[in-house]
Formats: sequence, structure tokens, C-alpha cells
Amino acid sequence: MKKIFKDMEDYIRELTAEMSVESVLDVGTGNKGVVAQSYWENEKHIRKGYACDIWVIKPLPPIWTPLKMNALNLLDVLKPKSVDVVQACGFLEHLKKEEGLRFIRIAETLARKFVFFTAAAYCHGPTRDYKVKIDGNPYHYYWSAWDWMEFQDLGYETNWYDAHVKHITFQGEVIAWKYLQKNT
Repeated sequence: MKKIFKDMEDYIRELTAEMSVESVLDVGTGNKGVVAQSYWENEKHIRKGYACDIWVIKPLPPIWTPLKMNALNLLDVLKPKSVDVVQACGFLEHLKKEEGLRFIRIAETLARKFVFFTAAAYCHGPTRDYKVKIDGNPYHYYWSAWDWMEFQDLGYETNWYDAHVKHITFQGEVIAWKYLQKNT
């Protein structure tokens, strides 16, 4: 029986289980905090983390450096291949498509080993500004939707089969990952 993933941490845990990880960049951190924070800190024992958000970053332990900035400018503060893992959950849909594609290239430039994205396949709410009205974050506007094939065309593995054929994982959320350096 195939494992059922309940949240993004389940995916991250499964996909990085055999990987040595010392550093992580979480993009779109916001009020929710770093995705899989407990896993990174207590199981992987990372040495350094970065939490990036343009609007707000909730307080985090000292291991995490807050980067309150536009993620499209991350190469101005971090060097290429400066972190093992770049993850951005629920972030890309809040960028225009061209900006999202640009960010994917930035993430691949920053990461040494692994990149992980989740992106809405459609607007999660009645209007594109639904989340803005709920939480007051002006950056939560839905500018784009993402398709599994877009990521597959970029060389990513996705949850398409599990979502659409097996119905055992997130159906409105594209989950995509790419190993840049496998299991090291």
C-alpha cells in the first residue's frame, strides 16, 4: 500500500530521508513558519536555516536567519549553491507566472542538493484576493495557477499520479521536487 501524505512535512521527510542536510532555505515562510521546522531541527539537525518572506516572519529559534525580502532578490544575499535544500510551499501561486519561473531558476541556483515546491493548481477560494481578505497579507493574491506538466517539463517529479489516479494525496496542490544531487 502506498503511503498517504497528510501534510508537506510528510513529503519532505520521505524525500530527504536518506539525504545529509546541513542547511535549508524556506521561502514564503510567513505566519505559518518554516515547513517541517521540527524535522529539520530535531531529526536532520541542520546547522543553518534561512526563512524568507516579503511580508512577515514569525519568531524562530536562532538557527534560522530571517530574510524579510522579496525572494526574487535572494541571489543578492545568498551565493549560488549556498544551501542544501530550498523549499517553497504555497508560494509560487502568489507570483505572476514569469516571476514564478524565474524563482524556480533562482531556487535551483541556490540549492546544492534538492528543491521542493508546492503550488496551487487553482485559486483556493471564491476570488483571487480571498486570502488577502482573510489574513490581511497583501502578497497572498493569487496571480497564477500551476500545472503538474509545467514542473515535469522542467525536470521535476510530481504528485500527479497520486493525486489524480490514486486520490491518496493533495489534489488541488501541485507538489514537485528535483534532486540536484542524489542521496549525499
